[in-house]
Amino acid sequence: MSRKSDLKHSIIVEMRNTKESSYNTRAARKKRLLLIAEQLANGGYKIEHIKQLKLKHVEYLVELWLQQSLSAGTIKNRMTDLRWIMNRYNKGDLIPAKNDALNIPQRQYITNQDKSVNISEEGLSKIADENVKMSLILQKAFGLRREESIKIRLHEAVVGDELRLKGPWCKNGKSRSIKIQYPEQWEAIEQIKTYLGNSKRALIPAERSYIQQQNIYDQQTHRVGLHKLHGLRHAYAQKRYFDLTGWNCPAKGGAPSKQLTFQQKQLDQLARLQISQELGHERIDVVAQYCGK
Repeated sequence: MSRKSDLKHSIIVEMRNTKESSYNTRAARKKRLLLIAEQLANGGYKIEHIKQLKLKHVEYLVELWLQQSLSAGTIKNRMTDLRWIMNRYNKGDLIPAKNDALNIPQRQYITNQDKSVNISEEGLSKIADENVKMSLILQKAFGLRREESIKIRLHEAVVGDELRLKGPWCKNGKSRSIKIQYPEQWEAIEQIKTYLGNSKRALIPAERSYIQQQNIYDQQTHRVGLHKLHGLRHAYAQKRYFDLTGWNCPAKGGAPSKQLTFQQKQLDQLARLQISQELGHERIDVVAQYCGK
């Protein structure tokens, strides 16, 4: 086995031995760490096990990523992965705790750019898998995450005029409720109920696992050119902002927060708090990523 393979194997074994976080988080972390192993090998570093990582390797990686013009957010995500796996070997202090010690620039969270997307009826009609189509309809109507739109059991979720999302369906197991208040939301619910009939299942066929259905979702949406579907959450957040305040958010051309009157700022904060809760975030400042600031 080559040293490159040895290094990758050590990462695979370590990832196999942990059940921390969700499957999606673990899969993404594994993918990034294996890329790091590839980059170290291509850089001429002969490391046989990830626990042999040294500061000089980290400095090489950061310099490489800066040369590749990767965003600060991408680099910091990779650094988080490296810290995580080194902590598994009680070597977390190998990497400086502060990213600026490695000349990693500050993350730019807020751009006030509109990242919302929409899906037309024509776009939905191109989706061959009906379960995927129903998931997309839910994402559009309620701003759900992909995982939530696949795992949700609608017969359990709809309670009165609320859509109640249970912990096992949600990111970090955090349950929440969304008030059903638009005609298009009720139409989406009725459409999915009609599709499911008497079945009480999630939007996953009995013969498939969640991961298999997620892969089908990705294949189907990419095949018909539907990308960056997280933008459906942006569109939902922006609509809610307008309805709660009466004016467009900065990402849709509205005035930035610093230009609002005192009364408007109060309403702006209340709207952002409500949107944060509906999207399943714990911090109000995260809403700026959807609506601008």
